[in-house]
Amino acid sequence: MKRALLLVAALAGCAHEPQVEIREVPVPVTCVDPQRIPEEPPRVAQRFNGNARHDLEILAESAQQLRAWGQEMRGLLELCVGKAPAE
Repeated sequence: MKRALLLVAALAGCAHEPQVEIREVPVPVTCVDPQRIPEEPPRVAQRFNGNARHDLEILAESAQQLRAWGQEMRGLLELCVGKAPAE
């Protein structure tokens, strides 16, 4: 019995608490409400008919819609990451 106690005492001296490492783990967060993301403007290629004047009017309108959409998307992106440096 005495021998068992000595053995337990000896082994207990070898026991130690494991080292704990604390790390900060980045957690993704939503910076923009997904409901605020605008719909992409419709594609217009199917509306072309080969008449240059007609097609140019469609293309110009589409370009304006795409520009406005891009500006809105940029505004949302800047809410997340800040303003881009001036060019």
